[in-house]
Amino acid sequence: LSYNEAMELAYFGAKVIHPQTMAPAVSREIPIWIRNTFAPEKAGTKICANPTSTLAVKGITSIEDVALVNLEGAGMIGVPGTAQRLFGALRDAQISVIVISQGSSEHSICFAIPAVQAEAAEQAVRRAFDAELRGGQIQRVEVTLGCAILAVVGDGMAGTHGVAAKVFSALGDASVNIRAIAQGASERNFSVVIDGRNSARALRAV
Repeated sequence: LSYNEAMELAYFGAKVIHPQTMAPAVSREIPIWIRNTFAPEKAGTKICANPTSTLAVKGITSIEDVALVNLEGAGMIGVPGTAQRLFGALRDAQISVIVISQGSSEHSICFAIPAVQAEAAEQAVRRAFDAELRGGQIQRVEVTLGCAILAVVGDGMAGTHGVAAKVFSALGDASVNIRAIAQGASERNFSVVIDGRNSARALRAV
């Protein structure tokens, strides 16, 4: 794994490593080896600056107990500062956002957060957009509990055709509905929000 791949996997739930504990090794390009405590003779996983593996996907993981919050309204279209107000309100409420997804129409923004923060997040968003909700510019603030995030991670996904198609196909064949999609410009991480009841089936299928 590259340092970036390892950090992505750690963020999405890999328990063995943490990005902050990796930082000193990363800054000096010191390789990190992870081995099985019960089988230390096995090769294990090497985390370094320039991995030799050419696999497009290095890891598939999931985060459970997630809530999806959707802010929707025609009054958001073309209005500067909407996202700033939204995420400023969440920051002020000390709420950590895991995934963000917005359509190009700007009609809605949805984001995933830990389920335990769902009520606080809804209250923060409603306070921030109280005037727009009362005036009808924003039609709804919707919270969906019981979700999970499935993340596919790998530096080699950048420029590799068909990775997303394979994920969608696998989930479709497993009858798993996708609620939201997020991918950064680096193409290192492809994440989907799904119903938490389907997370194990989705993980196996992908």
